Amino acid sequence: MEYRKETIEKFLEKLGSSDSMPGGGVASSLVAANGISLILMVCNLTIGKDKYKENESLVVSVKEEAEKLKEKFLELMDKDAETFKVMEKVFAMPNETEEEKRLRKEKMQEACKICCETPREMIEYALRGIELANSILGKSNKSAESDLIVSAIFLKAAIKGAWENIAINLKYINDEKFVKEQESFKQKIKDLIKQ
Repeated sequence: MEYRKETIEKFLEKLGSSDSMPGGGVASSLVAANGISLILMVCNLTIGKDKYKENESLVVSVKEEAEKLKEKFLELMDKDAETFKVMEKVFAMPNETEEEKRLRKEKMQEACKICCETPREMIEYALRGIELANSILGKSNKSAESDLIVSAIFLKAAIKGAWENIAINLKYINDEKFVKEQESFKQKIKDLIKQ
């Protein structure tokens, strides 16, 4: 499934259905893509304007990086959905005998770790997106300044959404080292995900 190619209406219909996918991870990546697209809009409203000539090289470089990030967020929408299939396979495993239960539990641990990877990647990209928005605040088209602020709000919301997808999986992971690593990462983003 390529969610990035869906119409907005069709995507929202699927998101609101009883299907397990798309879910919060896919939606968070889309929110991040919206945030980064606002940065692109501000760049496009700035580049080529005499009034902002002194910052043009900065804005051009931000635009180039933002275009790559937008593509990453769109890719992550589908990657998140693909990753969840690993979990669905575990749910479908037999769970009757002691050996089946043991194997299913083992595979569940692996699946939960895998399901932490995509949201973590998305958070890293969104953090960079916020840095890009901040780097041109006050140095780009002033009439679009509010769009940069909205961009940062969207990117922070995407980070919070992605973290919740990590947190739900951590509840089922017994690997203390892995959990500590994720909790340490949480400290890096604590100001963005605090309630």
